Amino acid sequence: MNADAKEQIRERLPIAEVIGEVVSLKPAGRGRLKGLCPFHTEKTPSFHVQVDRGFYYCFGCHAKGDVFDFVMQTQSLSFGDTLRLLGARVGVEVSAQAPEAGKRRDLLDVNKRAGAFFRSQLGSRATDYLIGRGLTRETIDAFEVGYAPDSWDALLKHMLAKGVSEEDLVTLGLVIENERGRRYDRFRDRIVFPIKDALGRVVGFSGRVLGDATPKYLNSPESEVFRKSELLYGLDRARTSIREAGEVVVVEGYTDVMALHQVGMTNAVAALGATLTTEQADALERLDARTVYLAFDSDEAGQRAILSGLDQAVGRKLAVRAVTVPGGKDPADAVLGGHTEEFRAALASGVSEVEFRFERVLARHDASSLDGQAAILLELQDVLRPRTVFDPVSHEMRRLVVDRLRMDQRRLDDWLASRERRRVSQAEVRGMRQQRVELDSVRRVEAEVVSLVLLEPRFMAERLAEVEAMLPDVAVGDDSPLAHLSDAVRRHGDDPDAVLTDVTGRPEGAMVLERLLGGGDDEEERFDVDLQLTRALSRLRELLLEGRKEDTRARLLRRRDEISRMLAEGASREAEDLEGLYAELKEIQGVLAAREAERRSRVRHVSGHRRR
Repeated sequence: MNADAKEQIRERLPIAEVIGEVVSLKPAGRGRLKGLCPFHTEKTPSFHVQVDRGFYYCFGCHAKGDVFDFVMQTQSLSFGDTLRLLGARVGVEVSAQAPEAGKRRDLLDVNKRAGAFFRSQLGSRATDYLIGRGLTRETIDAFEVGYAPDSWDALLKHMLAKGVSEEDLVTLGLVIENERGRRYDRFRDRIVFPIKDALGRVVGFSGRVLGDATPKYLNSPESEVFRKSELLYGLDRARTSIREAGEVVVVEGYTDVMALHQVGMTNAVAALGATLTTEQADALERLDARTVYLAFDSDEAGQRAILSGLDQAVGRKLAVRAVTVPGGKDPADAVLGGHTEEFRAALASGVSEVEFRFERVLARHDASSLDGQAAILLELQDVLRPRTVFDPVSHEMRRLVVDRLRMDQRRLDDWLASRERRRVSQAEVRGMRQQRVELDSVRRVEAEVVSLVLLEPRFMAERLAEVEAMLPDVAVGDDSPLAHLSDAVRRHGDDPDAVLTDVTGRPEGAMVLERLLGGGDDEEERFDVDLQLTRALSRLRELLLEGRKEDTRARLLRRRDEISRMLAEGASREAEDLEGLYAELKEIQGVLAAREAERRSRVRHVSGHRRR
């Protein structure tokens, strides 16, 4: 019977559909798809699906199998449970399994029944609270929010009447047993949020207190089906949007997720704690997420939570940006209070996780003094030391230290070469001060772009063409490092050694050489050159735009002074000419005032960010 069911399921359910719910698949030839392997961490896709033949194979970790193997491995299900799950999906009846094989399924069914009970208890008191926060009834229903009555045994009695085993309730933590053997409900007088896995199955719950009881939130304990570090609240509803956008907004609160989905930001999820774990990052990476916006509460505790999460290897998997929620609110208050656009703007201006950490450390010390710089280096040295041969987090942090503290990178690296964690002396800090030819900000970033273009010789011409297409106004000035690189490539053609010799002979050559020595190739841990190049080009565009603003401001100031002189000689001018000059002067002063207001606003934002 089950053999027939297996073949019917295989015929009705395309393997790409099932795997595509976990892995972002892309065409890789006729009848083949590929994506990042869900069974091991990788940057380059080596997981292939043979659609017509109905199997998958990973060239990295050698995982292989059919649609049933995939579900069994990714969901930790037995074959019988897998057959039932997929059979129910395509309308194929599967006969009963042996009792010992269905334990996990039974526990999931208990959670499903408990969720239905909590929803049936959602009365006006809990609903009024949620609606008072700005949530709609449709949103509350969509997320299946419920309520646990203010009773010691309401759920226990209900579930026993339904034939549910008391031991299963204890195993799942829905019921607690005290030292005297008495059993009672874990969730009492709380709004209950069901927590689902990526396939939409209820694996646990979180209850928010309505009265003055503590703790404010109470979660299900760890169990066979509930592993907090692997779960993200709302991922079952957000996975499609995350795949489409390549971005995800991670918040702290369950109502934050509900509120963001309500206003159309359906790529929002919540970490089940104060950090984003590496297991959660793995799940997001498998959905092809490239950028993570951490929008935790913006008070001091919230920012500490951000930092504690970013201390893990998350930043090595995804481009993480820390977001300060507008007005010191949590995301739900911000978007439901009419500040959705301000919240979107905050996401766009989020600080990279490395820069965020650097700015926080910088704000605690006097970066202009030797003692302050020594303290900064001491606090950052664990991050500055690369964990792997090519560590992009360490690379970015060293760039910030070199550029902002005006350190000589070679001397900084010499100090970091000591694996012992130790305090740096004033003499060492003084010795790390830059002794090389100084470059302005634009030229420094251009030098970094040059080094990234040269890092992999086989892609040199291709990457240079991309840079020139993205920054057509840069490679024109006689003194531009990028202009010189373009000229060197044209003169030396496909000879990367000649190009490198030519480029490193210029004033910025030492910096280019240092950058080249800090990156390379490795099969296990690839330095993501394209990602670093994108970031460097982004910084360069920002600097160029800022420079153009300053040039425009200088021209306006010169014109203002010229008009002022003309007005001083106004006695010999016609009234019509004077009126025109006054009008132009008024317009220029208005533009300058607006620019000054913008500058002060930016300064206040930065200083306020540091104080927080």
